[in-house]
This record gives sequence, C-alpha cells and structure tokens, in this order.
Amino acid sequence: MSSVLIIAKTTMLENARKQVFHVVTLLTLTVVCASVLLSVFTLGVQVKILKDLCMTSILFCGGILAVALASTALPSEIETRTCYPVLARPITRTQHILGKYLGTISTVYLGLAVIGIAFAVLLAARSALDGLLILALVYALLEVALVAAVAFCLSVFSTPAVAVMISLLVFIAGSVKIGYFSHLVNGISNPVIKGAGLFIYHLIPNLESFNFKDALVHQLPVPEAYLAQVAIYGVCYTAFMLTVATAAFAKKEL
Repeated sequence: MSSVLIIAKTTMLENARKQVFHVVTLLTLTVVCASVLLSVFTLGVQVKILKDLCMTSILFCGGILAVALASTALPSEIETRTCYPVLARPITRTQHILGKYLGTISTVYLGLAVIGIAFAVLLAARSALDGLLILALVYALLEVALVAAVAFCLSVFSTPAVAVMISLLVFIAGSVKIGYFSHLVNGISNPVIKGAGLFIYHLIPNLESFNFKDALVHQLPVPEAYLAQVAIYGVCYTAFMLTVATAAFAKKEL
C-alpha cells in the first residue's frame, strides 16, 4: 500500500503542474466568483441561479479534468519511458495502475475543493448554506472518480488523443443518457439494432444519476434508498473499469 501511495503522490504533483489543470480550475473558479453579479435579482432568485450555475460548473470542471488528466497519465509515462525505472522495482503493475489513478483523482479533487469552498462561502454569505450542498458535492466527486476510471481504462488500449476523444463522448453521452437515449433506443423497430442499442445504452455510465443539482436548487428530498443505489452503482462501475485496465496493462508489452 505504501508503494501505491508514493506513486499517487508523485502523480498528483505531476498533474498539479500541468497547464490544463490550472486553466480549467481557474476558469471555473472565475465563473463561480462572477456569480456575485447576480445582485440585480431578488435574494431567492439569486440563490437558485447561484446553485444551478455553480453545480453545473463543478460537474463540467470535474469531468473535463478527469478526462484530460486520466487519459494522458499512463500513455505519457510510457512514451517518455519514465515508467520503466518504477516497474523495475518490486512494484506490481496493479500497484502502478492504482497509484496513477489515485494520484489523478486526488489532483481533480484538489481543484474541486477550491471551487467548492468558494461556492460554500457564496451560499453562506446569502444564508443559504445547507446539508444538500455536501450531498451534491460528494456525488459529484463520485461521478469524477467514475469518469476518470473510464478514461484511465481507455488509455491502456489506445493513444492519448483517442482516449481523450472517446472519454469525452462517454462523458457527454452519460450526462444526457436518461433524457435522450432512452427514447431514441425505444423508438427503434428492428430487434437486432434495438438489442445492440440497448447494450450500448446500458454500457454507457449513467452520469445523470450523480447529478443532484435540482435537489439542491429546489430543496427537494432525496430518498436514502436511491442514494445508496447510486453510490453502489458508482463504486461497482469504477471498480470494473479499473479491473479491466489492470488486467489489460498486465498483459501489455512495454
């Protein structure tokens, strides 16, 4: 476990120096802080727009950072051959994968923590801070972990450019899955095409289930059974993606 943590720490420091991390985090933080311009609205409208805008920004920032950092972490290390001295030591490839993954999501979580603190301060200034914010942020972090696992798994099988592109498509498709793809698949009459469509539909992660923005904005109660179901789904999907990535990397010729 110590080897995994050392690799995670090194990966986190490497990712924290990347331009994409600083640019995306600062842009999102700017959007969140710019919400002070909402003072032209009444307090109730201000709070609703603030919650909607900030949660959307956090989810978008987390997804983009997860894709950008996870898709390039392993391939760039292989291309520069910096992984060879590490793997030459008594460290298994599974430990290496887990360390790189933990370091990647730790970097994303660091950026989201700064944005989340700014969001909480803005809500506290309007006396609108409540427990639903913590709930929404925790499940946003779980969504980020899932997206990073998908991107990490794809990076084992493809080049960084292809992994980024496919991961972005999965992120976008997973975010609009419930609202669009279900109607599209159910409208297909051909049973073979419909079966293939249903397979792809269930294969794509349902990222919309991690989005509790509406509950936060409109103060809607969320059933505990649903929260547990979503959490189990996220953990199992993430674990499956990491298992596939580990098995593929173990057989990969370097």
